Amino acid sequence: MNGVWQKAADRIRDVIGQVGYEAWIKPLNFISLENQTATIEAPNKFFRDIVVERYLLLMSNSLSQEVGEPVEIKLAVCARSPLGANGSTNGHSANGHSNGHAAGALKNPRPASALADPADARKTLHPQLIPRYTFAEFVVGSSNQFAHAAALAAANQPGEKYNPLFIYGGVGLGKTHLATAIGHHIWAAGNYQRILFMPAEVFMNELIGSLRRDRMAEFKERFRRADVLILDDVQFLAGRERTQEEFFHTFNSLHAERHQIVLTSDKAPRDINGLEERLRNRFESGLIADIAPPDLETRVAIVQKKADLEHLVFPAEVALWIAQNVSSNVREIEGSLTRLSALASISRKPITVDFAREALRDMIRTNDSKPDIETIQRAVGDFFHIRLADLKSKKRTQHIAFCRQVAMYLCRKLTNASFPSIGDAFGRDHSTVIHAYNLIHARITSDSAFRFSIEKIERGLKTQHANAA
Repeated sequence: MNGVWQKAADRIRDVIGQVGYEAWIKPLNFISLENQTATIEAPNKFFRDIVVERYLLLMSNSLSQEVGEPVEIKLAVCARSPLGANGSTNGHSANGHSNGHAAGALKNPRPASALADPADARKTLHPQLIPRYTFAEFVVGSSNQFAHAAALAAANQPGEKYNPLFIYGGVGLGKTHLATAIGHHIWAAGNYQRILFMPAEVFMNELIGSLRRDRMAEFKERFRRADVLILDDVQFLAGRERTQEEFFHTFNSLHAERHQIVLTSDKAPRDINGLEERLRNRFESGLIADIAPPDLETRVAIVQKKADLEHLVFPAEVALWIAQNVSSNVREIEGSLTRLSALASISRKPITVDFAREALRDMIRTNDSKPDIETIQRAVGDFFHIRLADLKSKKRTQHIAFCRQVAMYLCRKLTNASFPSIGDAFGRDHSTVIHAYNLIHARITSDSAFRFSIEKIERGLKTQHANAA
């Protein structure tokens, strides 16, 4: 049956690309296929959880297509793995719940300080970078684990591993923190001295100033001699032709010399309108890593970590309440703790849930409006690794058609839009939307693994919409 798994894996690679395949699918070990259940081993529990969240449904669909009948996947942790050693294989059924944990239990994500940090040896940080943005202060969870691992690899082998490294995600999720941590890490190792960090807007302003003062030679010398160039918010390069041209040549010069380039953006390169194709191609030539809004467990860990740094003391139920009620935006979580600290200091009262509720009443999420159709389309596309244009296209390949049906179902469930208006958004008639809704609804009722995946998309949409409100 290994041949069947390999064919299914090839299908998965076609969907998620070579980098995603090498990182998350290739390390899996196919064990058996019996009674329509495939047993597959992951190297450790954390790896398994990521695969379940991102790829389980795609794996099940791909195997089912090869076998010709529905296949459920049992994703287990390798018995030899120290992370899974507890007397069992910690099997993870396709419904997404691990056998060793009660539903709803917190999973205690680990802070990155558990990893070796060269900054501990030199006891110094780069003088021009934000001091608190280090790997030691970054909380790792399922939503950012891939981006964190990629950033640490680039920091340990600058210019050799993942160059360029492109990190993207929503506002306040940790892109700048990770990019800055790379700079601190490389600086602390002591092998590289010319580390430049700046927002793309500053790069543009410096370029304009150099052109005005006729000092382009100095500008080029400064940027093209950098050992490490970290450019934040590169989406601001869009539509600025002269700035893009100069950065294109700067990029080529640094890359040719194998100097590390780190880029951050609020969008993936393909979604940045007004970005020249040649620059888009350069951005996509390395590794692209996304950061999603943190789940509840990670938000709790972030609250606890930030509270420790602020020397705030409060019981665990306060951390849980803040994580549940304040935005998933990490900056807003930090802001809530700053406000909590100030009010507690002024009032000299202990921090309880009631105190936090009163202190943070203006920051609590209260928006009950619904996401729009395009937001749902993008969320479904991101979850299944499909471009928005393909989701709206006339393409009828099985995977795209299936994902389109999921998006139609969620549009009907989560918005007030009628069947005809949803059909218009997809370039289809209302009968197609009705068929999709009924089909997906029936599968959710009968397939617990599929229901888990749809609920995952819904939770992500609710979090995203609350952040935007």
